[in-house]
Amino acid sequence: MEDATKYLKDLGSRNNGDVYLGVVGPVRVGKSTFIRKFMEVCVLEHIENEDEKKRAIDELPTTGDGKTITTIEPKFIPSNAVSLNLDEMKVNVRLVDCVGYIIESSTGYLEDGKMRMVQTPWFNDAIPFDDAAKIGTQKVIKDHSTLGIVILSDGTINDFSVLDYMDAEKRVLNEMATLEKPYVIVLNSSMPNGEKAKARKDELMQNYGVPVIPIDVKNMTKEEASLVLKEALYQFPVTGIELMLPTWVSSLDEEHYIKLSLKQSISNAMNEVKIVKDVDHILDVIKENEYVKECSMKNVDTGSGVCLVQLDVNEGLYEKVLNELVGCEITDKGELIKILTEYVKAKKDYDLIGDALQMASSTGYGFASTSLKDFKVSKPEVTKSGSRYGVKVKASASTYHIIKVDVETTFEPILGSKQQAEYFEEYLLNSYNENPLKVLDCELFGRKYEEIISQGIEMKLHSLPEPVKIKMQQLLKTISNKGKTNLIAFVF
Repeated sequence: MEDATKYLKDLGSRNNGDVYLGVVGPVRVGKSTFIRKFMEVCVLEHIENEDEKKRAIDELPTTGDGKTITTIEPKFIPSNAVSLNLDEMKVNVRLVDCVGYIIESSTGYLEDGKMRMVQTPWFNDAIPFDDAAKIGTQKVIKDHSTLGIVILSDGTINDFSVLDYMDAEKRVLNEMATLEKPYVIVLNSSMPNGEKAKARKDELMQNYGVPVIPIDVKNMTKEEASLVLKEALYQFPVTGIELMLPTWVSSLDEEHYIKLSLKQSISNAMNEVKIVKDVDHILDVIKENEYVKECSMKNVDTGSGVCLVQLDVNEGLYEKVLNELVGCEITDKGELIKILTEYVKAKKDYDLIGDALQMASSTGYGFASTSLKDFKVSKPEVTKSGSRYGVKVKASASTYHIIKVDVETTFEPILGSKQQAEYFEEYLLNSYNENPLKVLDCELFGRKYEEIISQGIEMKLHSLPEPVKIKMQQLLKTISNKGKTNLIAFVF
């Protein structure tokens, strides 16, 4: 998805997060009519500032029947993007109007039998009308469009047949395919439900593989306009999928088998994602996960290309995971309260020494103090130092010192001959080379090395004399209370 990511970044930097709909196609096919109707039924009502609304109305393109071309340069409508809500999606929209590719049977591009010369925003001098139409259309597609709406005809509007539009139609659609811009086709028809429109729709979808929406553009409704924009947005590139999970699933460890399974399903589904439309298609793939009950697309961020998918898991899964986490089956609320009470107590104990354990694990030595309620405070008393007096308050608190000690143990069985020892060594080395810990799974005399090694370490721990433990405690107490840093130890 690298190209999609780069493309979206370009759109964001160039258009401040707005989505520009480039309305293109041959001339006299209904582009300006589409923009005017779209603005009237979908956009104007969302403009809150009355001055901006009046300005937007004044900016609407002129429309009319017949063969005469009226638009010769791109025009942004409205000046400021308007936020539209379409089902699950929210998008800021602005439209771009432009003259299309000329068809020979149209009028308005010739003057006294010669190509009409017109002024354009791109050149200081006037240029031929057909060049202005071509350049204007290309600039809309290349430079001003984030989504394309290609307006075509089934031959039932104005006085043009499908054959009249054919060359210009191919040029526009080939240009769109070359630029890889997301787009849809609006098939302008006076009879959108007729056989002619249906046949033309099937032909275009088969040839170009994009949605084709037959509409009587002159009488377009708000629902039809919304459908066009929604279909256009479904052609937008997708860069990722974010999941909305039940809170208890989100709280699970990232390595929990349910989360790993969901991640794998998303990864598999993302292999099929190219455009937003694919998200609806791959929801069925995600539903195949054994833990998923239902999933749906909640939002599409057209600025980042990220889709937000809400996911619900199977009933009974919560209870199953809860039983696994606590290590036993919970049959009623009383048992749950009992286990939670034990866990709360264990958590309080861990909260007391948890930091000390982590310190010991990383540095070899850790310490922790008790809470304020465990402090022992002596009775305040007056003290004298020379001619000055003060008040002494003495307090004590139990502290915990944790020392990480690497205990070594050795097991050296006598096996007999040298050949027997070498054979057993080879047996151990094969396991060691695969994984050093696998040596502990090896057996000797019917016992695993794991059992033998563990017993050796336990014996050393239990062999530490009680007087030594007391001396170690007194030693740490003296060092802590006296603030001494020098230590001389004799171990024999």
